[in-house]
Amino acid sequence: MRKSLGGAVGTFLALSTILGSGMMILPGTSYQQLGRSAWLAWAVAAVSVIPLLYCYAWLGRRHPSASGVARYGEVAFGATTGRSAGLLATLALVAGIPATAITGGRYVAQFSGVPSLAWVFPVAVLAVATVIGCRGADVSGRVQVVLVLALFTLVTCTALAALGVHGVRAPSTAVPAPGELGGVLTAVYVAFTGWETVAFTFEEHKRPDVIPRVFAASYVIVVALYGLVLLGLFSAVDPTDKALDRAPLLLLAERSLGDLGRPVTLALVVAAIAANVCASVLALSRLVFGMARSGYLPGTLNRVRDRDGNPVTAVVVVGAVLTVIAFLGAAGIMSFQSLFVLSGGIYFVLYGLGAAAYTKLAGQGPPRVVAVLCAVTVVAVTVLAGPPLWMCWALFAVVLLVTAAVTRLRARRAHGAEESAG
Repeated sequence: MRKSLGGAVGTFLALSTILGSGMMILPGTSYQQLGRSAWLAWAVAAVSVIPLLYCYAWLGRRHPSASGVARYGEVAFGATTGRSAGLLATLALVAGIPATAITGGRYVAQFSGVPSLAWVFPVAVLAVATVIGCRGADVSGRVQVVLVLALFTLVTCTALAALGVHGVRAPSTAVPAPGELGGVLTAVYVAFTGWETVAFTFEEHKRPDVIPRVFAASYVIVVALYGLVLLGLFSAVDPTDKALDRAPLLLLAERSLGDLGRPVTLALVVAAIAANVCASVLALSRLVFGMARSGYLPGTLNRVRDRDGNPVTAVVVVGAVLTVIAFLGAAGIMSFQSLFVLSGGIYFVLYGLGAAAYTKLAGQGPPRVVAVLCAVTVVAVTVLAGPPLWMCWALFAVVLLVTAAVTRLRARRAHGAEESAG
């Protein structure tokens, strides 16, 4: 694929894939459940995810591919694991992107007072994302820069206004009960997923050596933004407010900006969801292209446009499928909550797979320390998350077994055909 992305645009693409629907809900629900001790769950998640991000940065620099984790799994463990990882990643994105668009539609409908926007917005934002994806990664990247800058400005100004109007309330040092902290921690991890998605665009980077810097810069910005939102909520909103689990940013904006709160929140939601959907559609189209190029999906999805190397066929097919799913989810025909649970769980499974690939490829010595830290994080979160995440690991095992069986069956048929021809 054509090398058109630089480090700055790559950082904004990473931010777009991370700052999605989690920004809309998670700070509020964590504050509602843990009060001003909520920062502990965010701090633990932010620190413990660092080794996992290091693994993906290391893999991305050495194996930049449109197939992302599918390529890492293939290099480390063989074609069967790579194909299984790619199929699972495709499923996660096909479930997660429409769920994010639907979340935006519900917010926009609520804030604008126009109920029909609950389904019009998801369909429209996916259609726009598809058109932008057809223009190419460089055009999509420029759009991400504008949207993320708008999001960053709105969130920062709203949080600082809250601190200025209400004063700073220090976070609590009281440690919640392990069960309460573990439940919130599992949910908060969703806010730190997305880097495995942006890996699907690494083949288009001009310089793979800047990929670790993309991870580092986007990580610091994400942690800073969530920290500001939490501090703003601590100062301006009571943790017993029932609206915290539905519209925490609206509460924060209205308590800090008065009459400007609702339009500011509406603009913030549109910027966050549009940026996330545009970046995710681009990433999924690259994954589909990479899987087709490797022979794992129909060959027609491997076509690229001559003038810029953009896999337009994959972009259009991805956009059409996601739009249909978003419409069905917004209409209540498909379970909106199931889409979120499925995508979030699979994302974490992919983090674990990436860490395993790093462990296999990085060798002995200091990399083993990173591998151990990753193993502790993956096991701890899996245990705390309970059945939903356990089912995602079981799903990966089923996909792996089925893929291995199909691969062996095809090999036998090919061998039999060769013997018959001989």
